[in-house]
Amino acid sequence: MLTLHRLNLGYRVLYSGVLLFMTAGTVAHGLHQHARTGLAPGDVAAWYRGNAHDPDPARLLFPRPFEEVLGDAWLALTTHTLALLIFGAILARSDARPRLRAALIAGYAAGGIVAAAAPILVRYVSPALAWADSATLLALPLLAAAMTSLALRDMWARRRAGPRYDPARTL
Repeated sequence: MLTLHRLNLGYRVLYSGVLLFMTAGTVAHGLHQHARTGLAPGDVAAWYRGNAHDPDPARLLFPRPFEEVLGDAWLALTTHTLALLIFGAILARSDARPRLRAALIAGYAAGGIVAAAAPILVRYVSPALAWADSATLLALPLLAAAMTSLALRDMWARRRAGPRYDPARTL
């Protein structure tokens, strides 16, 4: 398999740009959600469920309608699915340990599913599940940065290290 450190310059530049843009997009999505809903679980629950007893007039008094909650879930699902496909495809060519790659990809997939389900669960099941939405706002950008740094390390730093030991060549 053609690994990242063996790619020619054009592909390394292209893959690096895609990874950096996807990581920036994941961070921007998290910041956008944080600006809308807040980061504290209580703020997230109040955003989706409303809070008629809050004396702050800037907060929403009424629960979010189904269309808006579904829109938040759909946005998270499509955004993180696309990012997962790109991160996974590029990270699969990495020389990182297979368990580490699998753990990062599985963690991002699980976080994407939780991020998509959290608005619906908070609004219609329990406000106590708002911690899941808050956790994914922090975890997904960190996982994206970890996957990007592993792939960039393999593309650029390992390339300078020279030829690596390849067990398939010694047979």
